[in-house]
Amino acid sequence: MTPRDVLQGKFRIFIYLSLFVLLMEIVGGFLTNSLALLSDAGHVLVDLLALLVAYFSIRLSQKKAKGRFSFGYYRGEIFSAVINGMLLILIAVFILYESYSRLMSPQPIKGQEMLVISIIGLAANLYVVIKMHGYEKENLSVKGAYLHVLSDTLSSVGVVIAGTLIIVTGNYIFDPMVGGLIGIFIFINAFGLIKESSYILMEAAPAGIELQNVKKDLQGVKGVKDIHDLHVWSISSDVYALSSHVTINKENIKSLNEIVSAINEMLKTKYNITHTVLQSESETCVDGECHTDHCQLAGK
Repeated sequence: MTPRDVLQGKFRIFIYLSLFVLLMEIVGGFLTNSLALLSDAGHVLVDLLALLVAYFSIRLSQKKAKGRFSFGYYRGEIFSAVINGMLLILIAVFILYESYSRLMSPQPIKGQEMLVISIIGLAANLYVVIKMHGYEKENLSVKGAYLHVLSDTLSSVGVVIAGTLIIVTGNYIFDPMVGGLIGIFIFINAFGLIKESSYILMEAAPAGIELQNVKKDLQGVKGVKDIHDLHVWSISSDVYALSSHVTINKENIKSLNEIVSAINEMLKTKYNITHTVLQSESETCVDGECHTDHCQLAGK
């Protein structure tokens, strides 16, 4: 069994736990009339969607490219993320509207039942956070799912505090206050999800990768004279691609394969760029004029 198979098994457990918490908080929210619980259920839905996206991205990454899908099925993750983000914004707007309504007219809350349900949800979130710790380095999808669950754990703490304050003070206003804060948090995360996904669909350079730095490092490879027409983009959140024209010193043309291998190794090690297309060129000078000759197409 490969490490990715083990990770998929763990993610199935995380998904089932998140689904349990989601259903429990939805039912509990209606039974106790707690907007904070229902808001936290919306946050759990964010986590569940993030876990599902990460799970399927792991599965898709193992599926071989075929037919018209020459890059594989990585982009399915991005389309799912955009749809999820749009749905979550609608959920956040609804929560904020309900929070405002209840702030204007607070409603009775069953504080004790709310507290018990929120503590169970907090325990489940803590379990997932502890078990996921360390796997967030697998790819950005897994890291995003981990951060979602971690943030939901903090939201669960807020619901527990709200339930405790309602029991102690008898003031129901703490429920819509916490619900509104969670709604804002969901909105911010959903907007960030859509923004990041849109950058990938628009083939922008991945976050954290500066083209000038990539060009400088490429020019630093022995045998490379110049770099132009450089493009770096994301196929998915953790799969990066690069294409570029590479001018090779004439005396190093015979070492072209070694130069290309060195370039690919540097890109993979330093920038996690695993798909490259490199157009190699050589520059020759005749009667004081320099000409660029296309040699061959090389890549990985």
